[in-house]
Amino acid sequence: MDVGMGQRQLLRGILIGLGLLAALVVWAITWLLTQSPLALLLSRPALPPIVGLAPRSTQALLLLAAPLEDLQAFWQAATPASQRRATRQQWRKFFSGAGPGWLGAMLAGGALDFEREVQPWLGKSTLLASLPEWGTLVALETRDAALAQFELNLLWERQSLAGLPVQVDTYKGIQVVSSPLPELQGFTAALFGERYVLLAEQAAAIRAAIDAWQLPQLSLVSKPQFRQVIQPLQEAHVGWAFWQNPESPSPDALALQAVGLGLGVNFRGLVAETAALWHTPAEFALPTVEAFHPQVIRHLPDETLALISGQNWANLWQSLGRMQPLSLFGLRLDPGQWLQQLQLQVELDWQHLLPERGEFALAFLPTDGELAWLWVGKRPDAPTLDERAIAQGWQVVSIATKHGTATVWSKPAAQPQPQPSHSTPREDIPLLAGGLLQVSGRGGSPRVQAAEALPQALPAIPEASPLSAQVYHTDREGYSYLASSLAALEAALADPPLSASRAWRRLVAPLPHRNLGYGYGSLGVLPETWLPQLQGSRWSSTRLAFATTALTLSEAPYPDRGHWLLQRGKLFWQWY
Repeated sequence: MDVGMGQRQLLRGILIGLGLLAALVVWAITWLLTQSPLALLLSRPALPPIVGLAPRSTQALLLLAAPLEDLQAFWQAATPASQRRATRQQWRKFFSGAGPGWLGAMLAGGALDFEREVQPWLGKSTLLASLPEWGTLVALETRDAALAQFELNLLWERQSLAGLPVQVDTYKGIQVVSSPLPELQGFTAALFGERYVLLAEQAAAIRAAIDAWQLPQLSLVSKPQFRQVIQPLQEAHVGWAFWQNPESPSPDALALQAVGLGLGVNFRGLVAETAALWHTPAEFALPTVEAFHPQVIRHLPDETLALISGQNWANLWQSLGRMQPLSLFGLRLDPGQWLQQLQLQVELDWQHLLPERGEFALAFLPTDGELAWLWVGKRPDAPTLDERAIAQGWQVVSIATKHGTATVWSKPAAQPQPQPSHSTPREDIPLLAGGLLQVSGRGGSPRVQAAEALPQALPAIPEASPLSAQVYHTDREGYSYLASSLAALEAALADPPLSASRAWRRLVAPLPHRNLGYGYGSLGVLPETWLPQLQGSRWSSTRLAFATTALTLSEAPYPDRGHWLLQRGKLFWQWY
């Protein structure tokens, strides 16, 4: 009897322990999915209503669907322990008067403490829009409208006490208050609908936001380009980004019209699902493309700074040549001019030199303080690349390298025609008459000395055209290599491949392994060459990779006779 009772008590204790353990596991999972920073990895928010405040003319948009404190907590969790203190300091500096651009100027000019006076009333969603006519527009969702209004009133009181004018207007029943702030052209704020706080440089931007909310036809959401690039994005964890080209597309050019990003995060950086909308001419034909597993990456050295790869070189070359120049956040991008500069440096008909189809990669490498280019692609059938270069008037010479035989392509430089010299023969010089001269060890006879003093009477012998090595070429394992320097070629043949690099494998791990080609950039060295203003910043130590996953061609809206090309892909921006 006692034994049976003891067994029942033991069993009851085990069941109670298992129940407590199960409850603890359920609580832990619930906390991880809802309260911990890991919740951002699993969230799939819908496009928040705050996007309706973006006017139709918005050129660039950043929309966050996660509270800032959640983003900060995740950033802290993703940062290595040794860097977390510095990360906290960077976050606080960013949201302070020393912060960047318009945000820093607003907080400094209004003497605002972000953590004490702004963050307590912030809600879940945030909108940041760039308007060509009126500058910056910020919309903040509020979880406590009364507290938000109280803090705004304190700001206006500070402005009045400082002797600065405070102007109060009413627009469609909404109170819009304006007052100048140092380092800003203007500052305007409004509490809209007891739900959103609107901030802008000009009151016209807030009026446009109110109009967009009340009349959806005036909102960015009504634009076809916005819907084309935002609706396909299904993997946004924390928000969206959007950009549209303010310039009208040329009928015969390939023009980038809009870009959409569905923003997500992981413990190494930013993951974004991408959609780019291109306007193409009416005669544009999309080549037949299928996703593949890129192999050319294993033929690139691990010190590669940037690359672009694919399967249709001819289509890429034609597209770059027809691409309409665009201005992106103050940077003028003109791929057609890049191609012209390349052709001026190396006078080759690249489009007909390289194989039209087959896997390829164009990469840039550091060599002796300069950037060298490297092209690797499937080795073509006859005619060979050397034969094609010869057909274009280039001289091809074989050389021995540390890793076998290679060829050097050189184009003879044009030489001026030699001008014959005119002089009068002197009969008293036996040298010209064919007489023999006796040369002594003391410098020669007077006749020899006289002959040496003569000007050149014979026509000049033309020198051989100088050759300057411009392209280095070799073939290996079914692939052809072209490089602008011998060092770049030898690096591709001897150095560890990029595909074997642990850093590369981590970088492309979030991307689909079967795709239409990679894009890659290491921002550690490139800013020193192309964007010196970023040198030494945190962003100069980051890298990004991009993979195109699909291309879709459709008719452009009437009356446009062109086409729309939607390029889908995925991007990973590594921070650590």
